[in-house]
Amino acid sequence: MAKPQKTTQNKTDFILEHGDLPAKEIVAKGKAAGLELTEKYVYTIRSVARARKVRDEHRAAAKTAPNAAASSGVGALLLAVAAEVGLGRAIELLEGERRRVNAMLKG
Repeated sequence: MAKPQKTTQNKTDFILEHGDLPAKEIVAKGKAAGLELTEKYVYTIRSVARARKVRDEHRAAAKTAPNAAASSGVGALLLAVAAEVGLGRAIELLEGERRRVNAMLKG
């Protein structure tokens, strides 16, 4: 006959489930549940969870935000030139064109 498996709760999950409570109360409830926690550990887990949430939000926003330069015809052409000749050379070409246009405008 198989032994019933002991279900122990993950410390991180326990802390995040009780996120609205002060750290001292979480430590006390954790102790009652058989988890060994410290206030410092609670603060660390909360900090990591917040950072992960912000990171995921930024990544999601970056995936959905269109790249204005790449979506225009001229921007796409510039990106293609930069990919073909290399970024350094593409910048040199653009600076040369800027100088030529400025000279024409100054007359």
